[in-house]
Amino acid sequence: MSGRFGAVVAGSHLRHDGVWQRPQQVLSRIATRVPVLFVEEPFTALQDANAFIEHGSFTVLRPLRREPNFDEVGAVTLRGVRQWLAGRVPLVWLYTPMMLQLAALERAGLVYDCMDELSAFRFAPPQLQERETELLARADLVFAGGRALYESRRSYGAKVHLYPSGVDFERFAAAHTIAPHALFAMLDRPVFGYFGVIDERIDFAILAELADRRLHTIMVGPLAKIDPRVLKHSPHLHFTGRIAYERLPSFLAGFDVALMPFARNGATRYISPTKTPEYLAGRKPVVSTPVPDVVAAYGEVVRFAETPEAFADACEAAASRHDLERLARGEALAHAASWDAIVSSMWDIVRSLPPP
Repeated sequence: MSGRFGAVVAGSHLRHDGVWQRPQQVLSRIATRVPVLFVEEPFTALQDANAFIEHGSFTVLRPLRREPNFDEVGAVTLRGVRQWLAGRVPLVWLYTPMMLQLAALERAGLVYDCMDELSAFRFAPPQLQERETELLARADLVFAGGRALYESRRSYGAKVHLYPSGVDFERFAAAHTIAPHALFAMLDRPVFGYFGVIDERIDFAILAELADRRLHTIMVGPLAKIDPRVLKHSPHLHFTGRIAYERLPSFLAGFDVALMPFARNGATRYISPTKTPEYLAGRKPVVSTPVPDVVAAYGEVVRFAETPEAFADACEAAASRHDLERLARGEALAHAASWDAIVSSMWDIVRSLPPP
């Protein structure tokens, strides 16, 4: 770095050991350059304490609280952060405006890595939009994780930069050479698959349509913020629960077609799904609803359909005839979007920050 900052203090609404997404991908790579403290939202506990979980130069601070407050970082957490910093000048790196209090750290720089329109999500705190407005005004740098997010924030000037999510290319490219997970041996072909969080962004009518056509569909990932009763019970619809990031390629290896069955709602208007280049790196045909960022970045290689019936038709067509040229073009796009290159470029911009 320029010598201004001795550590990164990151605030995230996502758990470090949850589904491996943009915060983990970016921060794990930054930790090869400078120590990183990953501050989680609080956990309920019998007494107040700060639990530090060490992963080499990457440390997780897990706030344990008798009465968790998700709307504030809190004095006990700030005390733990200062203890960890031990006098080093921090760069605060936020994924949620609800942790803006971290910017009160002495001599801190401030980066906002905006990965989602969090205010559009179910159960979003009512003060989130106001906090984000303040964060956007105060930040030294803003990284937007998708085109729609960038367009809605570019009015804050030259400090706003577009950096869509990338892919750990070699990991997911292995999907076309390794054996599929044992689960697939029990299923008739074709098999359609999705991995990621299963929440209000999913169009469950699409899943029902696939099940009604007796097409085996595997949904790999945890359920979040939804009533399980919305899920259709069918011998052709399979939910695995959370699967470790390292095991995802073995599931991707078993997909005949990879799915992005997103609903058209406020929670999906601004998304730029990380799974798009991951699917493409594995040389899988991809069918998606027309998410704007996916259309803009991958329109030439992803198939799109809006209604449940049209989506299922597109899935069956993709499974019956693999377009090798399209698969090769998709793989090339994924190869050009490596996380290593993205984080290196982001870091170069951080290094250019002037001294205070």
